[in-house]
Amino acid sequence: MTVLVDLHRPARCEAPLVYRRLEAPTAAVVDVPRARRHLRLDEDDDGEDLDIEAAIDAATAHVDGRTGVLNRALVSQVWLATAPRPMAAAGGLPGFVLDLVPIQAVTTVEVLQGGVYAVLPTSAWRTVAMTADRVAVVPARGAAWPAYDFDPEAWRITFRAGYGDAGEAVPSPIRSAILLLVADLFDQRDGKVQANLVDNPTVDRLLAPFRRVAV
Repeated sequence: MTVLVDLHRPARCEAPLVYRRLEAPTAAVVDVPRARRHLRLDEDDDGEDLDIEAAIDAATAHVDGRTGVLNRALVSQVWLATAPRPMAAAGGLPGFVLDLVPIQAVTTVEVLQGGVYAVLPTSAWRTVAMTADRVAVVPARGAAWPAYDFDPEAWRITFRAGYGDAGEAVPSPIRSAILLLVADLFDQRDGKVQANLVDNPTVDRLLAPFRRVAV
């Protein structure tokens, strides 16, 4: 069913965006050779590489993406955000606030109409920079959002996020924190002692400037 609403007025009851990653990064924030040097392992001994890779994956997942402690995308990746309706966005305009940062580009905006998704032309919408590196997607000047179906995923926004295509593009403090987490996980890989991913003051200090605060 398609509903007709006044889209010049933002919805009073805001519904959060739901995020799903469509394309994972093609490069690692920290690669095995760099981690091996950090761990002071013999560069010619690759017998521990599988354990190192597992530690890198776990440490990166702890920091990266929507479920990471920073709520930031590290190396370039593609995400889909869905919502049932536009919400109050930049300047009170109805739209969608993307808060998985840093956002490189919004690529498509789709709306569900009559059970079929329609891609809106780029002339129908624009992006607006907000505080805390967030980006709002709002109607183009002089335009309004079209009518849409009553559905939890009536709106779909596809965007690319991350600091860059290579691990070196990620800020050094974040990369250093991941290396410390890798070392902790690697040292406790036998599981006899719980690896410390939470109470590590140095990691906390390195990540503190990048943590998101409520806005």
